[in-house]
Amino acid sequence: MSKHRLSTRRLWPLPPWLPLSDLTLLTEMEHIAVWLEDTLARARHEILLENYIFQAGAWPERIFRILVQQARAGVRVYLTLDALGSREFPARWARELEAAGAHLHWYHRLSLRGLEGRLRRTHRRLVLVDGRCLAVGGFAISDAWLSGHPGNRPYRDVLLAGMGAIAGRGRSLFALGLDSDLPAAAVSPPAAASPWGEARLLAGNPPRRMNVRRRYMAAFKRAQQSLWIATPYFNPDPRVLSLLYAAVRRGVDVRVLLAGRITDHPLLRFGIQAYYQKLLRHGIRVYEYEGCFLHGKYVQVDGRWASVGSANLDFLSLWFNRELNMELRGAVPNLLLRTLFLREFARAHEIVLDGWARRPWWRRPLEGILAWIDGWVQARAMGARRY
Repeated sequence: MSKHRLSTRRLWPLPPWLPLSDLTLLTEMEHIAVWLEDTLARARHEILLENYIFQAGAWPERIFRILVQQARAGVRVYLTLDALGSREFPARWARELEAAGAHLHWYHRLSLRGLEGRLRRTHRRLVLVDGRCLAVGGFAISDAWLSGHPGNRPYRDVLLAGMGAIAGRGRSLFALGLDSDLPAAAVSPPAAASPWGEARLLAGNPPRRMNVRRRYMAAFKRAQQSLWIATPYFNPDPRVLSLLYAAVRRGVDVRVLLAGRITDHPLLRFGIQAYYQKLLRHGIRVYEYEGCFLHGKYVQVDGRWASVGSANLDFLSLWFNRELNMELRGAVPNLLLRTLFLREFARAHEIVLDGWARRPWWRRPLEGILAWIDGWVQARAMGARRY
């Protein structure tokens, strides 16, 4: 057996692979918005919705009105929002939802009591309708995603939806975060007679569950041909970085697709760019997306395994926040992801080592300062915990 194969010894339980059918992959925010509105409006029994950001605006109000209308019609509506990310969710909306019979749960309201735990956020994006159709991704319910602020074009994001037994797994994960019990499912998820592939949901819930990080590490270790990563935010811990470098030494085509000059955190971009010199010297190809803000998060290894969801390849997602990714295997989902990657690489600008060495002199000390802060924060946050 190759030394890069996964060990049979498991340090944490993994959910089983489940058949997935009727796969939908959307990357244009206009199409994601239409899909969400149509899918929620067609619900007949139950809507489960979890998101990091749900804030006042024209499009969010359309989503809100659908939820209220559905709740008044007798559809069970459960909404989980992060108390920090969705702090601009109007109080009057909350009152109207509850008056309509919907259940609104706030994740981790800020409090000085148990501060470290309270600072951990739910960064998940999950939509589950009638216990049958499940969607994950990096989208938020905010006008910024559609208006393209910053920039003038809608964000590039991802929504991945499918049907099958995977929906039941998503329902169980959603129920774990509620204050009260979720009633039994009104309908059973359909059996995927002709599956398009297989999937499993990975719930990262640090510090107890590090499943997303561990699965990334396992996939990076076994990569033999290609390892492609798309993420708007990039500051992985040293152990994850070492696996990327090791993959290049094995002859793997390692590429990282990042947000370019259009980003919601311009200062943070300098900290991300502090990694470029090392990445390029180790043979990793670095791309910056052009034209709009790249916010999608997805990974593909060897064209046979993929992961799509809410987790960035950064310290917060891997070590701190509550995340949800869907792992995929099979020809159809991986063909879709490979096509997406190739299209996005073609629209991006590749950073090369010689060109990067000629960047303005004033950027270097700023990158160095931010890199030092990044390392200091990671070391203090993780303390004696092993990578």
